[in-house]
Amino acid sequence: MALDEYQSVNRDNRDARVPIHLGSDEYKIQKFVDDPKHISDVVQFDLDRNELGDVAGKSLLHLQCHIGHDTLSWARRGADVTGVDFSEPAIEACKNLSAKSGTPGEILVADVYDSPQVLPDRQFDIVYTGVGAIC
Repeated sequence: MALDEYQSVNRDNRDARVPIHLGSDEYKIQKFVDDPKHISDVVQFDLDRNELGDVAGKSLLHLQCHIGHDTLSWARRGADVTGVDFSEPAIEACKNLSAKSGTPGEILVADVYDSPQVLPDRQFDIVYTGVGAIC
């Protein structure tokens, strides 16, 4: 399979997961919207929280942020977050979640490899990706 074909299949897969994850009990999207103190309690995020420690006041770039649940949870823990994903439906969902929950974040559509071009001359204290991006 050529690289372009692989990227297309990967993007289609990520796009298809958006409505599934938005409706999933695991993500608790409505609770995130309704409760400004709620943060992701998905198992992997809990592990990542322990590894990264206090993110308050730090800039955090979340590569392959998907629907933004973890990205915006980092914002609720005090990070200045930027989320990047190549799935337009995922980025739309992330922006929606940010607006509905009142949790700020800079959210951009871009392939991981294009991040330097869409974020020129930007540096981050933390560059993060979750287990969902590595599948």
